[in-house]
Amino acid sequence: MQGLPPVDIPGASEEFCQFVASVRLYLRDFPELNRLVAGEETSDRMIAWAAIDAMEDFNGTPPLIGTFVFSDLAQRGLRSLLLKGTLINILMSVGLLQTRNHLPFSDGGLNVAVSDKTPLLQSWINILMRQWEMGKNNVKRAINIENMLTGPSGAHTEYFALSGYYHLDLTR
Repeated sequence: MQGLPPVDIPGASEEFCQFVASVRLYLRDFPELNRLVAGEETSDRMIAWAAIDAMEDFNGTPPLIGTFVFSDLAQRGLRSLLLKGTLINILMSVGLLQTRNHLPFSDGGLNVAVSDKTPLLQSWINILMRQWEMGKNNVKRAINIENMLTGPSGAHTEYFALSGYYHLDLTR
């Protein structure tokens, strides 16, 4: 992608490094835009970890139909879905930091709180979480159906144990 700052993560593919750069762009996490944080708030390594954790969440969500890597989802045009999972992990990490550093104090009737962004982060996490869970479940179902229709793989429901395969004879 043109215009994105270079990302160098040892052992990562160029495509994955571009994804990490696009996550940073989506977050607008650049030193010149961070008024309250010196430099970048989230490192490239942290973004990469958040993306890998999102992939693990995707793979661990039923139906358990195989192990997917970044390039598998990218080839299916699911970068946007993975972006949501990655953002959730980043915002949860930032939220934990904000919660740990929350310090309300009062002086002469003036109430001030340091690191009081947790409620704002939680609202963004909730919005993204709904989109992530719904999208992830829809994609997993679609891949499962595709696998069952195109070959012997796929995770069958309990109805399969009761009914088995159906063969529709259209020649009658």
